[in-house]
Amino acid sequence: MIQSIDRAMAIINVLSDAQKTKWLPAELAESTSLPISTVYRLLQSLESHALVSLDSETKQYELGYKWVEIGLQKYEKLDVRTVARPILEKLASDVRETVYLNVPNEFDSIIIDRIDSPRSIRIIDGIGERIPMHLGAANKVMLANLPQNESEKILCQLVGTMEEQEELKKQLRKIKRKGFSISQGEKTAGTVAVAAPIFDFEGRVLAAVSVEAIESQVTVEQEDLFIEKVVEVAEKISGEMGKH
Repeated sequence: MIQSIDRAMAIINVLSDAQKTKWLPAELAESTSLPISTVYRLLQSLESHALVSLDSETKQYELGYKWVEIGLQKYEKLDVRTVARPILEKLASDVRETVYLNVPNEFDSIIIDRIDSPRSIRIIDGIGERIPMHLGAANKVMLANLPQNESEKILCQLVGTMEEQEELKKQLRKIKRKGFSISQGEKTAGTVAVAAPIFDFEGRVLAAVSVEAIESQVTVEQEDLFIEKVVEVAEKISGEMGKH
């Protein structure tokens, strides 16, 4: 039984090669070093479960759509907070500042997790707190990566004049190009925040991770470190959530 599974997975691994999507049974036998009779038997079994599909014209095999279904079910069950928590704890330890995880929610974002700074003087925003989407580094980096129609709807709702909307759109385009956002005192006076976006397996913005510190205590070198670490962590969490 175990040998059959190992052999089936050898075929699946070959079929998943990004350079070549369709394979003849003889090619699979050569690539896996399996007997052609074994390859035929395993292909028939895999096809019956929709794990591979056969092109009736070319007689070539490719991965079946069952893998998409399985993958979507897996990632749908992933909880970004659970996935991110240990990564954010390490980030807070590395930078010695408070770290936040925000998710978008229509015209606001919601803080869904926080790891406190080990410093005696620190900034604390409550878990569950709602923040208007046009304020702060975390919100702006999410807003910058939303579909244009969604971001424009939010701006129309939250930003008073057309001039202010256009100015914010310029900021958002710059943020999207850079891949991170920095804000100074937008929500809490005397603070600086650095944020980067987290994406799901379909490339949609899912959340934002941010580091917040007291501005007077942050040097240029520390801000550069915040940027480096936040971007690195956001990419790692995105990978855990299925983004490639």
